[in-house]
Amino acid sequence: MKSARLLQDPGANATAGSPQQLLDEQFADDTLADLCGTREPNALAMLRRATYEPLSDALSHPGKSIRARLLRHSHAIACTASGQLPATPLPPELPQLIELLHAGSLIVDDVQDEAELRRGAPALHRVIGTPLAINAGNFLYFLPQLALEKMQLDDARSLAIHRRVARSLTQCHHGQALDLSLRISELPRAELTKTVELCTRLKTGALLELACSLGAIAAGASPQHELALSRFGNEAGIALQMFDDLSGFLNPARREKAREDLCARRPTWAWALAAEQVSDEVFHGWQRLDREVALGSKDALSTLIGAIGARLEKLWLRPRARLERALSELHAAVGDSDTFPVLAQELQALERGYV
Repeated sequence: MKSARLLQDPGANATAGSPQQLLDEQFADDTLADLCGTREPNALAMLRRATYEPLSDALSHPGKSIRARLLRHSHAIACTASGQLPATPLPPELPQLIELLHAGSLIVDDVQDEAELRRGAPALHRVIGTPLAINAGNFLYFLPQLALEKMQLDDARSLAIHRRVARSLTQCHHGQALDLSLRISELPRAELTKTVELCTRLKTGALLELACSLGAIAAGASPQHELALSRFGNEAGIALQMFDDLSGFLNPARREKAREDLCARRPTWAWALAAEQVSDEVFHGWQRLDREVALGSKDALSTLIGAIGARLEKLWLRPRARLERALSELHAAVGDSDTFPVLAQELQALERGYV
């Protein structure tokens, strides 16, 4: 956990425009006092201890920040597409807004998955308990809405962003509900691929779609260009989830990912793509193994990892082709931009991170 000194001085270690800075601003004395209706020092200290401290600790283990970078790239592409010279300034807080939303979803997701670790450290609910972790994760769903008030955006763009965030969070919750409720042993094979596609589009794709959409809105993009960037973000999110799911079976260094997915018994792209390669009889055999995994069989788990992994060895091209197609379609929709080579390199680097 963070030190007591940091609790008394929010912002001491924050980087400008970082998620930590946005968190710090909401826990500064004046902001917190105005929001909560008290200036009593002990009360402010307790409020910081209950929410600021655990969230500050969680944000000290950053991820790849792909959503923030996609937002910046989308803003640059949208400015070029509309012929803006110079480009409309991007509020520095906006890319971090999407990272706060993602961080909140991870905290809640870890609770629902009963996860032990997140980014190499204990999951937040393992440190502070489930009730406080749920509250902290939910807090990050609402914090970005408050942060918008301080951004230099006109009313029309601010309203558009509020509406877009609300829509995307609703989509993500629908996707999470599917992910939590479905069990692979109960899902007909014919429904598998389209169900995984829907779940991924709502859960993972929606948040990357939001990142690209926010960049476009901040740039004042036309509805057509915003739609093109949004579609690209969703397709990119699906492709990256495919890489993530497949890598657990194809990359020995990420084998724990495969174990976690199989133990959760939820439909994934590994299940969907492998099932397309086998007969009904083989698939039903895998479902029987899944039920044994649910009973704690380590032998069944090892057998499933080997059986599914063997069917995935030549399928890495599927998400790569999807990503390349999405990038090509975006280029065709918005025209040339100096950002496209940078974006392509970024996506290639992300893929290499899964290999």
